[in-house]
Amino acid sequence: MTEKEATLGRWHKEFFENIHLFMKSGLSQSEAKSILEEFLVLSQATPKPKVMDIFQEPEKLEEIGVYTDIRTEPRDFMLKFLDPIMKKFTVEGAENLNLLMDVLGKYPVTLISNHLSHLDAPAIFTLLYNTNDAGRKIAESLVFIAGRLAFEPDFTRLGLYMFGTLLVCSKKDMADNPSLSDLMTKINMRAFRHSQKLQTEGRIISIFPEGTRSRDGRLMPFVDTVYHYVANKVILPISLEGTDRILPIEGLLFNQAVGKLVIGKPVLVGELSKKEMASFPSSIEQISFPGGGDKKQFIIDNLALLVGSNLNKHKHGTYRNLYKGDDLKSNLLITSPKEPTEKVVVIGSTNMSVAAACVLANKNVKVSIYHPDLEMVKQCNEEKRDVLHYPIYKLPPNIEFTADPSICEDATLFIQGTNPWDFDSVYPRIKSYLQKNKAPIVNVIKGFTGSKKGLILEDLNELIGIERERLAVISGACYPDQIMERKISGFEIGAFEDSLIPKLQKLFNTSYVFTRPAINARDTKGVQLGGALKTVYALAMGLVEGYFKRELGGNVDNTLFHLSNRFFNEMVSIGVLLGGDPTTFNGLSGMTDFMLACFGSDTRDRKYGYDLAYGSNKPEKITNGFYGLKVLPNLINLDEKRHPIVTSSYKAVIQNENFDLIADSLQLQLARV
Repeated sequence: MTEKEATLGRWHKEFFENIHLFMKSGLSQSEAKSILEEFLVLSQATPKPKVMDIFQEPEKLEEIGVYTDIRTEPRDFMLKFLDPIMKKFTVEGAENLNLLMDVLGKYPVTLISNHLSHLDAPAIFTLLYNTNDAGRKIAESLVFIAGRLAFEPDFTRLGLYMFGTLLVCSKKDMADNPSLSDLMTKINMRAFRHSQKLQTEGRIISIFPEGTRSRDGRLMPFVDTVYHYVANKVILPISLEGTDRILPIEGLLFNQAVGKLVIGKPVLVGELSKKEMASFPSSIEQISFPGGGDKKQFIIDNLALLVGSNLNKHKHGTYRNLYKGDDLKSNLLITSPKEPTEKVVVIGSTNMSVAAACVLANKNVKVSIYHPDLEMVKQCNEEKRDVLHYPIYKLPPNIEFTADPSICEDATLFIQGTNPWDFDSVYPRIKSYLQKNKAPIVNVIKGFTGSKKGLILEDLNELIGIERERLAVISGACYPDQIMERKISGFEIGAFEDSLIPKLQKLFNTSYVFTRPAINARDTKGVQLGGALKTVYALAMGLVEGYFKRELGGNVDNTLFHLSNRFFNEMVSIGVLLGGDPTTFNGLSGMTDFMLACFGSDTRDRKYGYDLAYGSNKPEKITNGFYGLKVLPNLINLDEKRHPIVTSSYKAVIQNENFDLIADSLQLQLARV
């Protein structure tokens, strides 16, 4: 819900449109009107809590404190108000509340939950309160951590009096109000101290570890400040679904949404004193601190898994790649196998190599991503993420980074994931290992190299000395970013040795990635060429789009789709000249990948061309399309009559000739019958 900046009368008027929802839930018109009127009266009559006075009179912090207790009248009303709205919500895991009753009042307890809506805290209270006697007792013990902005709007304030609250100030609030930063720091310190006191009295501190509401319903990274509220405490994990649909962000109209609250099993995080552990219930599991590494990050990540384990697989967000992608029915975590069936070494850290590693991690394998940058490797391992390419996503435990080339000695499978222009910085240190170890090498990178052969597998064969029967290529119409998001994607395989194909197909098949042999599975050149050439033609399509939008404005779909057939035919013509089978280009790595690259929303190559033609600054980051266009003359004689599109693109992008003149000439060339 956005800040309600409209006038009081306006939001009151919109709010009364909720009468239909209350009548639909079984109330008469007069009853529905009465409950809405009561909400308006109470929202205006209920003052801001005393703790808000601190910001006008900082010297009263010690006197006022940061705690606000339950107020019976607003609580009882909000229970009545929310009941018809939440009729379609269910509660799962109520039996786990009984486990918590064994520790409540004896050990410190913290409730954690994902965060979707301003109504999350009232929803948690209401659903627990109405579940059973144990749920009611737990609900009445809740104390939510609340930012000061939550108390400002009349519309949201009532719900915060249903339970106790501790005032805190977020990092953003502190950054936006630097003059108050010292006061806010004191408030936060006092809130933490008071939380410990409340827990000794049997109250449950309740927090949303994401720090703010998720705008798309998917889990965001848990903030590190949560650690102090969870370490050495019993944690009750709550997973919410549907509260974001009750009250959309942009309005005041409630929906009777379908949703659920799942109560996870309580878990002890960290350690208690020896005396406390002696009597601690054995029925409650424990997450112990690891022997090494970042202990704080370990705990925070495990808390996210506790919450995520009871969410729909599409809501796992930052943590989605930690769950097995082969299992559709339940949330099973990927584990690091003691006896892996494959020891995979991914050569190079790039977007596609990390995405491929995450696909393979669903199997019973160990994956090592080799990169010579020792500092980057160290940081990636400590944070369990690729800090360069996918800093938002946590990586599964069976993926590690290494700068040690000897990792190649025991590999049973290599994934070639290095961009062509980075070969010289990656391959020299591992070349001898690759020659000695006879494991297969599978290329997942699209694009041309700078050699006379121009293709990665050919370079591996002739320049690195890898036997042809060890080589394979996997390609398809897919963005690595969307593979990381676990959106349905697909590959096709080409290999010199037939026996490699079923093995790779099994490894690269999951519930969201579907892999099959190429139309002509032995045409490794054709599979590579489709992926390499489409990057060049996507850049060319971006040039056309940018030029006509700059000159004529508006949408240019007519132009792009009219030219797509000409572009594809020219691409196939060059692919055949370079040694590919024409039928191969009808597959995923050919026509399908070409269409994605030229018209997909996330294509880097088309954007590169668009920015150049539209007049934006020349992009600094190199793309496969730019590099391919640059080296293409090493592989083929660019004939303007036979291949006008790629020839014109070369002149404009590589030779920096006047693009307007080139565009006019190209338009005339394409118009000829």
